[in-house]
Parts: sequence; structure tokens; C-alpha cells
Amino acid sequence: MKGKPAGTTIAVVDDAPSALSPRRQRRATEILAAAREVFLEKGFERTAVSEVASRVGIVEGLVFSYFASKRELLHEVLGALYEPLIRDVETGYARLKGLRARLRFIVWRHIRVYVESPGMARLVLHEVRTGPEYASSGLYALHVRYTRFVRLALDQAVADGELDGPVDVETTRALLYGGLEHLLWPVLHGEAAIDVDRVADHYIDQLLHGLQGLRERDTMDARLSRLETLIVASAPVRRRGAAR
Repeated sequence: MKGKPAGTTIAVVDDAPSALSPRRQRRATEILAAAREVFLEKGFERTAVSEVASRVGIVEGLVFSYFASKRELLHEVLGALYEPLIRDVETGYARLKGLRARLRFIVWRHIRVYVESPGMARLVLHEVRTGPEYASSGLYALHVRYTRFVRLALDQAVADGELDGPVDVETTRALLYGGLEHLLWPVLHGEAAIDVDRVADHYIDQLLHGLQGLRERDTMDARLSRLETLIVASAPVRRRGAAR
């Protein structure tokens, strides 16, 4: 049962989910807890299943009687991290009205992932989303659920008359999350600390308004300047004493 979203019965290799005894369920939970610690500390590639097993106090082979592969174990761990995050975003979003307030909350909550759970962010960005199986995994579906609130905010803004529709949702979503990924890279690797509220406010203002106002003023000034130059250049040269 690969790629199965967290929050359901844990997938195992040799037993049907309904056949899990309380003892085996406890063991599976212990393996997931240990795997979470190691993955967040070391990342996926540098994690050895033997270390996960050692932290639980079992042999490595026993881990594979619960999870078919290290990759499946990673997906289960991240699924368990995603579910409460999605619920948190859903709860906060439901309390807000207006496009700016909703997008600002989405940005603010996403920044907190980088600040509070950098290990999770590194795993998702560097070692999950880059994998060939990501698009067909349960984690892709979780990520779609997590980012769907951008679409909801934009669709509601169009319905309420805040925005003139239609809106390019995919481009907006890519700008929002892709821009944050680039901006928060130093935070992700412990090279900088940030004020979450200040960054969220500045980022959402930039996203909503961009440089359009500045560009319009600059363009108008530049056009006026060029027009004045052309007028002066094309005016006939008058000589002193010339007949009028």
C-alpha cells in the first residue's frame, strides 16, 4: 500500500491492515517515530534503515516486515506530518475574509514550516518532490490539498468582485510557493533568522501589488522626457536677424 496518506491504518507487507494486532500496531508506531527522528535529522539519503531499527531496538529486517522500502517509510512519515499541517491551514483559513487576509495567512503559515520544521521542508523540497515517483505518490495528493487554499482564495475573490476574473491560478500559486522557496533558502539551511510576521506582510504586498505602480510612473516619466527631447530636436533653428 505505497503512497497511502497518513491518518489511516499503517501499511504493512505481510499482514492486511485489519489483521494488525495491538502489539504490531505499537511496533509500527515506534518504527515511524524513530524514522521521523532520523529523517528530520539526516535527510533521506543519509538515513540508514539500520539506524531506525537500532533506535527502536529491533533488527533491520523487521522494519521491512512493516514497510516495503525505505522510500515507503519516508512517505508514511511525511504523510503524518502533512495531515495536521493541512488541518491547521484549513482551520485558520476558514476564519478569514478577503483576499489579502487569506493569502497573507497562507504565506505566514508556510513560512512557519521553514522556521519551525526545516527538516520537513528539506525532505519535501530536496528528496521527495525531485523523485520520479512523486507524481504518483500519496504525497503529491497531500501537497495538492495543502496548496488548494490559494485557488479557493482567488476563486472567492473573483466571486466577491475583489478581482476581475478569470485569474491564472496555477501561475499565482507557482509565484507564491516558488518565490517563498527561493526567499527562505537561507532560513532552510540555518544561515539566517527572520521575523515571520514582517516577511509575510512584505511578501503578500509584493505579490498583490508587485512593481506595477512604480513601472507605470517610470514609464510615463520616460515617455515625457523622450517627447520633450523630440520636440526640441525637431524645432526649427532660428537665426538672429532672420525675417519674421
